[in-house]
Amino acid sequence: MFFMLLCIVFMLAGSFLMWIDVILGSMGVVVAPIFAIGYKSIGLILIWIGPMLYLGRNMSTGGFRFTPLANSNETILIHMGKSNAKILRGKKEEPNRIRAKGVGRGAYMNIRDMGNNIVVAGHDVAISTQDDGHTVPLIVCDAVDKWKKRYNSENEKEFLAVYEQIKNINSHRDLFNIEFLKPIMSDSEKAKQLLDMSVKDLRDMKELLFDGRTINVKSYLGWAEDATPYDNEAIINSTIAHDRARSMSLRFGGQMMDWGKYIIPIVILMIMGAIAYQIFGGG
Repeated sequence: MFFMLLCIVFMLAGSFLMWIDVILGSMGVVVAPIFAIGYKSIGLILIWIGPMLYLGRNMSTGGFRFTPLANSNETILIHMGKSNAKILRGKKEEPNRIRAKGVGRGAYMNIRDMGNNIVVAGHDVAISTQDDGHTVPLIVCDAVDKWKKRYNSENEKEFLAVYEQIKNINSHRDLFNIEFLKPIMSDSEKAKQLLDMSVKDLRDMKELLFDGRTINVKSYLGWAEDATPYDNEAIINSTIAHDRARSMSLRFGGQMMDWGKYIIPIVILMIMGAIAYQIFGGG
């Protein structure tokens, strides 16, 4: 939103300078032709700078990938690396694969599509990571996050340990005997969330997700079993892409990303220089 507002400000300022002779003329002020040409030139520069800043930001972040019409044979990936996240466009391939270009010549990632993607402006959008060879559905992220908070588990090992004990309970009283749940059951507010659930839902560790669907542990375990095996080339290619990206960032020092912050001071200096020239040297 900031760059959109910046683009509008530059275009308005440029348009004002382009019409300054007409505006001042309507007020009875006569602008010398040499000054009018100078103002119009500066205005034209400002009009171009705004869209260029906006386009540059879109190109650097990958946001421009949402602009074209949606293609059923493509998936947009929000690819989270070790240093930052990038928006990539991937091509769907069989069986259930997404091929996306990494950083560097000939670097491609072969990512397994685990389904349950989201739709943004008609585009199929999935989340992928640098360390996994598969996409990560948001429903899985939401379910794991809720399980960690509700059952006091910090990782999958603890979470599955809780499940092994809770799946055999006969009543709510059995919750107080589970070691992992003792911190939860000692907190009246957190304990109430478990006690309000039915015994059957507790056994399945059923959760209501952000989109209104429900998921239980068996569904998650089925997903995790399918997600575990992935091709070695996916890891190799993604590692190469990350190493090349890191190497380029060290070589160029992130100049492309930081360039935009120097635009405003440069433009201000240009305007001040042009005005000073017209005042002191224009005659």
